[in-house]
Amino acid sequence: MQRCLSMEMQTEPENRHSLPVDAAGLALVDTVTRAEFLLRIDSCVRYLAALLAGLESMPAGGESSAAERGRTQLWRWLHGDNALLDDGTPIDFALFDAAIQRVGERLPRRGLPGQENVLQAACLLAELTHARSLADPALVSALTRKP
Repeated sequence: MQRCLSMEMQTEPENRHSLPVDAAGLALVDTVTRAEFLLRIDSCVRYLAALLAGLESMPAGGESSAAERGRTQLWRWLHGDNALLDDGTPIDFALFDAAIQRVGERLPRRGLPGQENVLQAACLLAELTHARSLADPALVSALTRKP
């Protein structure tokens, strides 16, 4: 698992289509704070860690759907949406990979459902986010089921 987190993930350059534009012809840019970007990653990792532990859903209803929406948004930002942090930093794979590698520093060291699976969950999130196509929630659920 640590090998997965420490290895550098390379993404082949992709041909980008022209940016979406509004009625005035200005490029539409999705902007998010760094804290919001990191929160999406962390909530996805917490959710996946709980699933890997065999928990069907997270406590405090709605967290599982919020985590799935966050995972979808991360994938979209990294696979074509014109997205920036509010300080102008592009949301790209280098930013995502750096955030994934430090997820253990941001999450509590104990008390999370599935705590023992945090590193495995971070690795799984990285694999799902780097994938060329967005994984269906049913596939994610199947990937996290214990045999």
